[in-house]
Parts: sequence; structure tokens; C-alpha cells
Amino acid sequence: MACLRALFVLMVMKGTRAQKVDGIHVIQDSFVGCFWDDSHRDMKRYFGNFHSVEKCRKRALEERWKYFGLQYDGQCRAANTYGHKPRSAHGKRSASAGCDAQCSKNGNWREEKDKTAERQILHGTLWRNAIYRTQPTIWTIKKSKNMFANGSYVGCYKDDSNRQYDSYFDGKKTWKSVKSVDECGALAAKWDKPYFAMQVGHECRLGSKLFPKKGKYPPRYATTDFFYRVWDSRYHNYYDCKRCTRKPSETSKNYPNIGGNHWSNAVYSTNPSPYYPAAYWDAPAGDSTIRFAFARAYCLNIEGGVPKDGKWKAGGKIILWECVNKRDQVDSNMKFDVEDGYMKLRDDTTWCITKKTPRDTNEQLTLQKCGSKEMWQKITTNDDLTIRFAASKKSGFNVWGLGRYFNYWNLQRRAVYSYTKVSGYWNELFAVQSAGPPTPKPTPAPTPPPGHKGLAKAMGWKIEEGKCTIEIWGGAPCAVSPNYPGIYTTDEKCVVSMARTKAVKVVDFATEKYFDVLKFAGKTISGTPTGLVTTKLPKGSDKIEWTSDFYLGSSGWKICKEKPPTVPETPKKCDEILKGHKDRDYRGCVTRTKTGRKCQKWEAQTPHKHPDMSGWKVKYYGLHGNMCRNPDSRLKTIWCYTTDPKMKKEECYAGDPGGF
Repeated sequence: MACLRALFVLMVMKGTRAQKVDGIHVIQDSFVGCFWDDSHRDMKRYFGNFHSVEKCRKRALEERWKYFGLQYDGQCRAANTYGHKPRSAHGKRSASAGCDAQCSKNGNWREEKDKTAERQILHGTLWRNAIYRTQPTIWTIKKSKNMFANGSYVGCYKDDSNRQYDSYFDGKKTWKSVKSVDECGALAAKWDKPYFAMQVGHECRLGSKLFPKKGKYPPRYATTDFFYRVWDSRYHNYYDCKRCTRKPSETSKNYPNIGGNHWSNAVYSTNPSPYYPAAYWDAPAGDSTIRFAFARAYCLNIEGGVPKDGKWKAGGKIILWECVNKRDQVDSNMKFDVEDGYMKLRDDTTWCITKKTPRDTNEQLTLQKCGSKEMWQKITTNDDLTIRFAASKKSGFNVWGLGRYFNYWNLQRRAVYSYTKVSGYWNELFAVQSAGPPTPKPTPAPTPPPGHKGLAKAMGWKIEEGKCTIEIWGGAPCAVSPNYPGIYTTDEKCVVSMARTKAVKVVDFATEKYFDVLKFAGKTISGTPTGLVTTKLPKGSDKIEWTSDFYLGSSGWKICKEKPPTVPETPKKCDEILKGHKDRDYRGCVTRTKTGRKCQKWEAQTPHKHPDMSGWKVKYYGLHGNMCRNPDSRLKTIWCYTTDPKMKKEECYAGDPGGF
């Protein structure tokens, strides 16, 4: 199993490397959001401390978890869902911990040393999980390039005395005082530097790399430093790049007029280039949401949910709400396609997000029919992450009433307005996460025509005695037990003759061990054997015999005609020896119970919920896949949770290595 898991991880990593992440044209951004935790744990699987993003991802990939989370400087956890530990405050309840800054360590030494290709590096904080998708989410520019535009402004990033950008101008100085952003851009072009930064309105610095020491210098809006200063009215705008009291003395014509702030770099690309996030990027994992850029757990939402009759109505108010429900799904009232300048409801593209009054006013956005006259609907997405109306650059999207605060109770169910003085403040920034092209649906297997099941004879096979039947499967005859795949009848005997058959293979098998047996080719099998391979029939061996006693039935068997293997098949190696106290050290491959019920995967919580994936148990007891085990020596022998909703757990037989 360890080899298989390693192979799976290698395949995933190889698939990721096929698209080289350069941070400019191919971007890796798998961050989901910052979520609360408590002592009962939102993510049950625990891998230990001191993990980087990629180290935790590798551990989660090995066991095929859908999500992983980092908490408090590298505690690594994993699960298939998240957001089950909501907290209440001020009459509101939310599983999200608020802005992504709640999971930030402000570029501390652990985040600084993290070499992941992820766009955001967050290691979580106390009782807050920074959650990522386990499969890396790779964003590329759409082939259609709908809504495509270049931009120069990259964003507002933290700086310190070691300096994010420290390239020399003339071999002597690493910064220069300038009068405008244009002057700084001209210096970057002169010295052939692709990036430059403005700080406190006049300090110009140049850089050769977009994000040097990415973990050390995170986006300003993703740091608690920014918000702690915001709370203090004396330092309200201390770190915000757009609200510095000292602005560039001359207005820029070629670049946005954003001059940075105290220890905050307003970062630019010297030449216009694609900016991220934007509506013209997509990814297979994209979910067609419009997320709050620095509170990824929240999305634009049509208030009231999905209509029960499926008919959308004009006037639905646009609010901010948690993106994912308890079933790990994004509801259709949060999915939008941004194309041709319109923000269309994905479920019904005749509806658009709209500002009803066609002039600069402050009013809540609503859902209206696309193309409605005397209303504003066309929008632009911009490099400063604002969404503005094409008819007036003054008005744009704003999460209303947040003021200077960012805790989760101030985000839940906030109205989204059109605001007349959009400046690019943190409550006006949005990330469009467009869904990639849909994965082609596999061609469904053809439905067998009538008469291909329940036969007495077919293709040289014939039922000589008993209630067993013949069916055609994959163009070859198969014999199945009575009532297969249901429980077979007891006290039964069957004989099947096989003409023109050189080899057979047992496709499925689960019977009462020792008492209900199948005989063919001089072999006898019962129970739940493992390592079944194609068997060549000796000369004169043309019969299959089946007998069941008067007692316990199971789900039965299926054996089919096969072509003789040109190279002998190697049976799957499984240690089927029962050992340890109450067989708790068994590490075999049996996946069915004594009555033939299929085992539920240990990591699954349906149809039966259980606590067995917590902490150290998974590795200690080998709780991988759906193989029978005996954690905590709970029963007399090995067992598993079943996929039968009416039977929670049941004991298993140990398999017979090689099948016989």
C-alpha cells in the first residue's frame, strides 16, 4: 500500500509539473480560506507539527484527502470537508474565522522559509486552520481571453528593514526619491528591471523578481499588522498603500497613482502584463464564485438561496455569505460567469448583477434581467482588484458597513453596494474564480440488451444442475451464484459445464468460509480470497461445481471466461495471517465481511459516522482504504464498517493468499 500511495503522489506531482508555475502566466493558488477549529477538531486526520505547505500536502495526498490545513506554525491536518466548527458572536454564527489575515503569522520565519509555489503562504494561528485544496489548483489564462486586459499594478505588500526590493540603481544606491510613479517606472526601464515599488509616496525601489522571499513579504491585507493599525484611530491608514498621507507630488499618467505607505510597497510591473486574480483566468477547480479577495471564505450571494421552483425573480439582493455549505458544495445562487462585461448568473445566464439607478449613487446591488434598460450592468475588472461599472469609473462594488473592522461577525451577511467613491480599500477587492472547461463526461457503458442475464446456457457454457445462471459480461460468458449479487440460497448445489474454454477468472467472491465452496480446475475457494488471478484450465477440466450448506448465506460469486495469460500473472501480495491480540495486527487486503457486505472506506463518514480516523490510529492500525482491521481490539477479530446503511459493522474472514 505504501508503494501505491507513493506512486499516486508521484503521478499527481508529475501532472502538476506539466504546467510549470511561473507566477505570471501559470499561477498556483489553492488557498480556500481561514476557518475556526476547536478541541474536537474540524479536520480529524493529524500528521504532527512543523510542516510546510508542500510537506503537509504530500502527507494528505498519500492518503487521498481532499483538503489539508495548517494551524499554529505548522500543525498539519487533513479531511474531505471543512467548516464544521462555527462560532457565535454578536448574534451571528460563522465557521469562517474572517479575513485571511486571521491565519497569518505576518511573514514569520516559518512562512519565510516555506518554498511552496502557492500564491498565498499562510500557516494558520491558534484555533484557526489555513485550508488548502490538496490537489494543486493551477490557474491559466482562458483561451478565449474574454475580459482580458493587461495591467501594471501588482498590489500592496509588506516590507521591512531588509527590503523586499533592493536592486541597485547605479551600483551604489538601492532606492531613490522620486516625484511620481511615472519617474520610478522610467528608472526601472532604464536599468532593465521588470518590477519596481513605491513607498511613502516618494521612495522608489527596483526588483528583478516579482515576489522575492514571498513568505516573508505577504500582501498587506493578509497581515494582522494591517488590521491592528486600522483599529487604532491614530494609525488608521498607516499601512494602506492607497491612503498614505504623503502622496506622490506629481500625478502619474502611465501608472496608477498609488504611492505605498509605511513599510508597505506598492508593487508595479514595469511593462503592462496579465494581472491576477481576474475574470480571464480559469482552473479546473474553479467554482465560478466571486470571492472577497482577502477573505476567501466569503462570496457574492443572492439573498434567499436557490428558489424552490427553480425560477429566479428580479430584485434579489446581493450580499456576502460563506461560499461553501455543510455538504462541501457551492450553491447556484453564488455562481456567476463574468463575460462580455456582464456578471451573469451561471444557473440562468439571462440574469445579471445590476445597479438599478443609472447614475452615481450608493445603493445595494440586485439581480435583474440582463440587458435591462436604464440600469447599469456592464462592469470592468481591474488590476487593483476592484470591480467598477463601465459607465462610471467612480462607482464600483463595496461590501457595505465594514468600516475599520474585519472579524467574522462583521462579514457574515453584509450587503454588497455600488459605492460612488471606490478607492481600492480592502472591503472593495474581489477575486473572480472562473471555472475551467468542463471535464468531458466518460462514455457510459452500453446497457446489456435483454436476454444477457439469467440464462441457462450461452456461448458454450451451460447450467447442468442447480439455480446458478449464465450472463454475458464483456463479450464473454460468466457463471454467477443464485440471486447474485444478492444473498444466495442455502443448501444449494450447482454444476456448470464449460466448452471451448481455456482459462477463467473469479471476478467477485464472498461466501461462508469453509462451508460454502466453489470448485474448478482442481482448486477449492471459500470465504473472501485475495490475489485472484486468471487460471489456465488443465486438460479435461471443464466443470464448475458450487455447494452451500444449510446455514449462513453471502453475496456470492461471479466467474468468467478469459483468454489464457501469455505471461503468468503475479498475485497481489497480501499478508493474510491473523496476528496480534484479537487479530489487531492483521494487515491483509480483505474488503468484504463474512456475509459479503462491502466495507466502507475508513476515511468516509457515510453511511456510518465513526471516530476511527482521529490522531495516531490511522498509521498504528493501518486504517487505509476499506480493508478489514480491528482498531482498539474492539471485536473478537477483524471487522469493518459496511456500506449497508442497516448494518454498521461486521466481522470479516481473513483471505487466502493467492485465492486458494
